[in-house]
Amino acid sequence: MLASFTDRAPCKSKVRRPPSAAALAEAERLRGQATGSTAERVVIDLSTYAAVADRLRTAPTPEEETSE
Repeated sequence: MLASFTDRAPCKSKVRRPPSAAALAEAERLRGQATGSTAERVVIDLSTYAAVADRLRTAPTPEEETSE
């Protein structure tokens, strides 16, 4: 394990740069495509998830397991 250590300088970290004008223009173009799409009208109903989560909070009793 000690053989993997070195006295070399550490790797340079990635320089964080703000997005370029081209990147910002592309982001705006992509946002413009989503306007009026069905993705803006999606409604997530968590009632099914909540019902399953309620059932999973407790382990089934032996009577419940045999009745299934």
